[in-house]
Amino acid sequence: MASPSVAAAVEAVAAGAATKSCRSGATGMRPFGSLGPRIDTSRYEEQLREKVDAVRHSLAAAVPETVLQSASVFESPPTGHRHRAGQFVVMRGASATLELAMWDPVAKAHSIQRTAEVPIYSAAIAAAMEALRTLPLVLDASLPVAPGAEPPSAEAADDVAAAAAATPAAAEGGWGRVVGGGLRAVQLQSTLSGELLVCLVYFDERLKTVKRGARLPGEQDDAAVSEVWTEAARMLRRRLLEALEAVGLPEAKVDVVGRWKRRRLAVETAFVTERFELSDGRVLTYVQPEGQFSNPNAACEVQCLEWLSNQARAICLEQEAGGAAPRLLELHCGGGCNTVALAPFFAELVAVEINRTLAEAAEENLEANGISNVRLVRCPSNEARALSNGAAAVLVDPPRAGLDDETLDIVSNFDDILYISCNPDALCRDLLMLADHQAVSLAIFDMFPYTTHAECAVRIRRRQCAGSHMPSACAVQAAAVAAAGLVVGALLVGRRQARPASIAAAAAAAAAAAVAAACFAV
Repeated sequence: MASPSVAAAVEAVAAGAATKSCRSGATGMRPFGSLGPRIDTSRYEEQLREKVDAVRHSLAAAVPETVLQSASVFESPPTGHRHRAGQFVVMRGASATLELAMWDPVAKAHSIQRTAEVPIYSAAIAAAMEALRTLPLVLDASLPVAPGAEPPSAEAADDVAAAAAATPAAAEGGWGRVVGGGLRAVQLQSTLSGELLVCLVYFDERLKTVKRGARLPGEQDDAAVSEVWTEAARMLRRRLLEALEAVGLPEAKVDVVGRWKRRRLAVETAFVTERFELSDGRVLTYVQPEGQFSNPNAACEVQCLEWLSNQARAICLEQEAGGAAPRLLELHCGGGCNTVALAPFFAELVAVEINRTLAEAAEENLEANGISNVRLVRCPSNEARALSNGAAAVLVDPPRAGLDDETLDIVSNFDDILYISCNPDALCRDLLMLADHQAVSLAIFDMFPYTTHAECAVRIRRRQCAGSHMPSACAVQAAAVAAAGLVVGALLVGRRQARPASIAAAAAAAAAAAVAAACFAV
């Protein structure tokens, strides 16, 4: 639940959508709820404070006040923090060859993305976006014109086509015609280690009926067809390298990927390699495949890995003091970002991931970092019960909907839980369902500045009720927590159709959590 000031800002954006022009800065952030019609870097600290207050308000029913107030808050760089951009829709421009736009769900129209007005992208991505606007790419005439722009004149279109054709022949008709023909969208990904991957998404009507890898009608040589695009993309890469050098990034590594329905080509590689330096001296290496999830705010991701490492150290010290060999079960491990960082602290780590591409990336990342004590299992998280045998701690990083019932039941059997959440409301609900556990440490990461979205990480421990007598003050506290839990459970369970748990079950769990909290306070 957002604070009044945040809610008012969101309502102001919605109210102004009908009167404000559809321009840069008004979209791209709205899926998470923007904090204003434009990004205002001078208000970053103020908006972060409001966001932290909103997170504390959302978690108040499930997290002790002392933990809420002592939460660690990790800021983002105010600008240049986003290392993933798009998917941008390609539109024809007026003064530019093309414009990159995103759909604005509030204004219900596309909005141009200009890096000067949306200063959130990394230096490499910003330079590439600006370069793409002015390079001699010949776009399909059927493409829509960007909002507020007049379609280019026939003379201007001819000039662009002539410039493309005059380019040293990377392909018949010029490299700009090959790269631009059929182009519909662009995605970009960069790293702290200085790499940039540009993915060009194409449309070809003929591919709708062709099986993956099959030839198109009239194609005689697949290798020759691929080589035409690849040579043109090499020319594009050369221009992008020049653009990055012009903004002070002479050592950048750039690659270009082309993606069609059932087809994908790459000049060299379809991934980037990220390197994170941690305060304990470790340098972690990660392969991040094109099209697969990786955290867009690399600086905040490093902070999250630091926090998780500190919590893992504490868990291991406690378990080793009790004579146990610490073992960790990790659910939703993705490409192994957290796996690589936490594996050195445990005798064994069992990592679970259902996505094949991410699981393969995790295996590659484990090998690249010399990690040998991890067993990677491909299966849904709710089928990992047998894998939990012998593990005393679990790490979960679920999607925005939170934990499903089966996974929640598995997690409830652990004494120590590390929970990473991109949705404080879902986190609150799951904490209330974990009635035998207590949140003992909380961190808030500003992964998406200038939006209402916040990432949370919490350490949860099993607790024992110290006696059955409950003083009146505790009884009042328990009643308040139970009532809040009932409301949260009713709203969230009713809103999430995929979750079969009933409102009554959520209310019962909230009441149990309230009793445990009151006894814990004694």
